[in-house]
Amino acid sequence: MIMADYGVWLINELSLAASDLLNPSKRVSICYLASALFFAFALFLFRYGKKGIGRLKMLFSWRLWWHPSARVDYGLWLCNRLILSLVFPKVITTLGVVTWLMYQLRELGLSPLPVALPDWSVVAIFSLCYFLLDDFSRFGLHWLMHRWSWLWAFHRVHHSAEVLTPFTVLRTHPVEGLLFYGRSLLVQGALVALFVSVFPGQVSLLMIGGVFVVTYVFNVCGANLRHSPVPISYGKTIERWLISPAQHQLHHSVAVEHYDCNFGVVLSIWDRWFRCFQFGSDQQTLRYGTLSALDQAGVIGQYVSPFQRIKIRAKKKTATTTESRQDSPLA
Repeated sequence: MIMADYGVWLINELSLAASDLLNPSKRVSICYLASALFFAFALFLFRYGKKGIGRLKMLFSWRLWWHPSARVDYGLWLCNRLILSLVFPKVITTLGVVTWLMYQLRELGLSPLPVALPDWSVVAIFSLCYFLLDDFSRFGLHWLMHRWSWLWAFHRVHHSAEVLTPFTVLRTHPVEGLLFYGRSLLVQGALVALFVSVFPGQVSLLMIGGVFVVTYVFNVCGANLRHSPVPISYGKTIERWLISPAQHQLHHSVAVEHYDCNFGVVLSIWDRWFRCFQFGSDQQTLRYGTLSALDQAGVIGQYVSPFQRIKIRAKKKTATTTESRQDSPLA
């Protein structure tokens, strides 16, 4: 009976993973890939004429899609789906976070505004605040993953991809997946709780869907090719405000001059403020990976490597501390 239930669960989770390919809310949706290809085709045709069409041929190579690195992308995508469905506390939902935060805000004495604003203005303010906070929080967590060694141990799994395909966005360690999911819950919960408390009856969880329209349009306009071998620059004027595929590909580059640049997801203003901004180019030729054994590791190796790395660093830190104490005149 247990084995039968396990089999049903396994089939259900795998079918849900496959359904992501048709789900417009997922980055790996076929509609996003098709629209990104059309956008790139039109852009290159406009910029380079018929010669520009040849720039897309790399996306139709089986050597790219069946590269050992790409196969690890697929494996991590499916395995993460199974792992997170087992270990993640599904009782933690946006509604639960909102309810708890609203209680805390009421305890602090937060009350509705004495002056009622028109519904359309509340929706506009909420949408703008949510978009900016969501994008900045994604930038911030990504930035920290490159700054804190223990976070980098997990994030380098994503950077170990030697080739980039649209599925590389799902090449993450489960720990990173949990962190970003927690970020999303906190951002959504905090803003909804705040606005429901201040503008009662004018804000609901359904309003969040309207904000996703911006992300949807951004993905349609080639954003899904940020993980691909096709460099697409938006031009310097636009790239000062929006992250292009070429800019994100620089982020994956092994070249020293490209280290820790372009952390943004949609807006590039955060990178300019944090002085980690670089322009992309249609002409750039890059090599990807971490230049370590992790680049050739399989799915199991990707899962285990961060813990091994953290353990080794902890031992080195302990040894260094011990040596410094032995050298101290007070030892």
